[in-house]
Amino acid sequence: MSTPLRAFLINIIVRFYNNTLNQKFWSEDNKFDPDIRNKLLAITDDFVENLDLQGVEIHDITLTGSNSNYNYNEHSDLDVHVLIDFKDINEDEDLVKRSLDGPRFVWNLRHNVNLKGHDVEMYMQDKDEPHVASGLYSLKDDKWITEPSFDPPSIDVNDVFKKAKAIETEIEILKEELSKADGDEAKKLHECGKELKDKISKMRKRGLAREGEFSIENLAFKVLRNTEAIGDLIDLISSSYDKIYTERFKTFFEYFQGDPIMNPHMRNGKNVNRVGLSKKHLNTLPKQYQHKCPHVSNLVNGSAHQIKLMGRPLLDTLAAYAVDYKPGVTNGLGNSGVEVQMFEDNEGNQCGMLRKK
Repeated sequence: MSTPLRAFLINIIVRFYNNTLNQKFWSEDNKFDPDIRNKLLAITDDFVENLDLQGVEIHDITLTGSNSNYNYNEHSDLDVHVLIDFKDINEDEDLVKRSLDGPRFVWNLRHNVNLKGHDVEMYMQDKDEPHVASGLYSLKDDKWITEPSFDPPSIDVNDVFKKAKAIETEIEILKEELSKADGDEAKKLHECGKELKDKISKMRKRGLAREGEFSIENLAFKVLRNTEAIGDLIDLISSSYDKIYTERFKTFFEYFQGDPIMNPHMRNGKNVNRVGLSKKHLNTLPKQYQHKCPHVSNLVNGSAHQIKLMGRPLLDTLAAYAVDYKPGVTNGLGNSGVEVQMFEDNEGNQCGMLRKK
């Protein structure tokens, strides 16, 4: 069993159900900490202002998820949902959701707010969207909408970790194969990664639909998320795409590095990096410009005309140039000479095509 998964198993702090609500935030009679509430409301004000939702009514601000229930652990976020009527923005509610998801994701990426050891995660939600959680608290009105009842579920922990371990093993195999792959093989691994991500998503949805948040599938998903296996998978999907189109050429010296006849350094002890290159000659070599982001640097200094990024590599690149993710928009990246066309693919992944101007 891998180290992260073993650590997660051994750590007694990580439990699926507790005897009380998280006492970092809740009193013994289930009243929410007023100081924490005020901080979350202040964060929400800044979050909404960043989204530029002028004239849109805020119907409620709610706290949901594990920290409003008995199934919290040390990894649980403070999930704050801002409820609005999507139709106040546009009749196409799916379009509104997609347009809000990008800035929301960038906000959470840029602002690492942590209260008493738990990260704050902001969400936008339509006021009419049904909510399946058994614990739901209104921060706006300072009262329970749905107070959770203490009802410990029957959980087969071995089944949970068995399912999580099987998926984690698949991710580790893909990572190992990708380290040796390029071209067509990288393309196959890219497709395998996307299929596995889709499999995990469908697994969780089936579990939630059948048995709710304590289903084996949903708990296995949480194990994978908390051990960063899902983050590794998303990074793998992005890096495999880069490998499909990245060309790797050996230099003359790399090719003959182990040949005592062709490698002058092995033959006479001279440094191969100095052969035929005087200081005068070195000054005539093309300048390799350094940029804030390695992807931009590779594009500017390499032979490729465009690079596609998705997920965290894309958002890190945008953050480096203070650009918000907005599907359907093309923005320049500072004075790098590169622009990014932002869009969502058919699976809803956040994507960007980097091109030289």
